[in-house]
Amino acid sequence: MSGVRIAPLGRGDGEDVAVLWRDAGMAGHPLGPAAWRAWWASPDADAGLAWGARDTRGARDARGARGRLLGALLARAPVRRWAPDDIGHVALFAVAEGERGHGVGAALWDAATGALRARGRRRLRVGADPERLLPGVPLNAPEATWRFLRARGVRPGGLEADLRLDLMDGAIDAHPLPSGVECVDDDPEAALAFVGRAFPGRWVDEVARAVAAGTTVLGLRRAGVTLGFCLAQRPTDAAPGQGLTWTALGPWGPLDPHTGGLGPLGIDAAARGGGLGLALVAASACWLRDRGLRAAVIDWTTLTAFYGRLGASAWRVYQRAEGEL
Repeated sequence: MSGVRIAPLGRGDGEDVAVLWRDAGMAGHPLGPAAWRAWWASPDADAGLAWGARDTRGARDARGARGRLLGALLARAPVRRWAPDDIGHVALFAVAEGERGHGVGAALWDAATGALRARGRRRLRVGADPERLLPGVPLNAPEATWRFLRARGVRPGGLEADLRLDLMDGAIDAHPLPSGVECVDDDPEAALAFVGRAFPGRWVDEVARAVAAGTTVLGLRRAGVTLGFCLAQRPTDAAPGQGLTWTALGPWGPLDPHTGGLGPLGIDAAARGGGLGLALVAASACWLRDRGLRAAVIDWTTLTAFYGRLGASAWRVYQRAEGEL
C-alpha cells in the first residue's frame, strides 16, 4: 500500500468524507455538513476512533490540497449508561472505487477495530450508534462492502427501514384522536418525565438531548395524564433529528425541503391496543403539516405495516450487521 497514509480524521474533514462517501456509491445518502457536525457533537465523539487513508503520491483533492482522501472509517465506543460496554460500532465506512482491493479498507479496519479493542469492546455492530448516521448497512451499498464485512466475520441480520409519509394525501386525517385525548406541544417536562417512566434507556437520552437543542416533543394526554410522546423534528431545528440525517439539501438532496421527522414515539403499555398509537402518529403528522411541512421521515423502524396504515412507504432500507472483535 505504498503512497497511502493512515491517519486520524477530525471535525474539519467533513467535506472530504462527504465527497468520498458519494463517489464510493452512496450518493443516495448524501452526507451533509449538519449531519457531520451532529455526529461530532455527540458525547461519544472520539478522535482516536476516526480514521482516514490519504494519498501521499502527489494527487490533489477537490479543493486543490494534497492528500486526497481514499478511504474513511468512523467508529464509536459508546459510554452512555444504557449502552452495553462491550459493543463497538462502525458508524461509516467507505473506500474510493479505484482503491478497493489494494489494502486501503483492510488498513482502516485494522486501525479502527484495534482501537475499539483497546477500549474494551469485544463485539462489533455496523451503524446503530448514538447520534447515528446509519441504522445498519444500506441495502444499496456496493456488493464489495458485504464481501469485505463477511470476510471479517460480520454477518447480516434483519432489515430496518426509513419510511416516508406524505402529509398531503389525507390519510392522516382518517385517524383522529379519541374524544377527551389531546396532543400538546407546550409541556416538554411532562413528556420527558413520561419517557423516563415508560421507556427508560436510550430514548430518554435521545429525547432529552433533542429537546435541549430546540426540537419539539409532543405529549399525548387524557385528563391531565400523559399516555404517549412523539419527537417532531423540523428542518429549521438547530440540530437535525436522526430522521433528517439523509435529507441534506444541495446537488444530491433527495427530498422536498419541506420535510420533517417523526420519532422516536411510544404509548404507555397500559394504554395500547385501542388505536392510540396510530392516532398519535397521525396527530403528530398533522402538527408538522400545520407548520407548512409536506412530508415526514419516520426513521429506523421495522413497523412498516403499522405506519403503512397512514400511507407511509419504505424510503431507505438497511440491514443489521454484527460480528465479534
